[in-house]
Amino acid sequence: MRYFSNRNIVSKAARNDRIRYRATFLNTIGTSLVMLGFFLPGIRLWDQYDHRLAWSEVLQVSLAYIRTEPGFVSLMALVIGFALHLLAVNHLGRLQD
Repeated sequence: MRYFSNRNIVSKAARNDRIRYRATFLNTIGTSLVMLGFFLPGIRLWDQYDHRLAWSEVLQVSLAYIRTEPGFVSLMALVIGFALHLLAVNHLGRLQD
C-alpha cells in the first residue's frame, strides 16, 4: 500500500502559500540579522567616537573593532542575513503558476 505524499493531498494554491510563508519567514529573519549587523557596530562606534580624530584614525579604530568578538558577530550576522535572504528568493523560485 502506497502512502499519500503531502504533495498529492494539498492543492497548488496551498503549496504556493506555504512557499510564500516560508520565504517571508526567512526574509524577515534575514532582514533582522542584516539590520543588527549594520546598526550594532555603527551605534557602538558612534558612542565611543572621539570627534577629535582624523579620518585615517577613525578607519584604524573601525578596523580594530571588526577584529574584536562583537565585530565578528556583527559581520557574521550580515553574512547569515544575506544568505537567508538569498534562500528566501530561492524558495520563491519554486512557485508554480
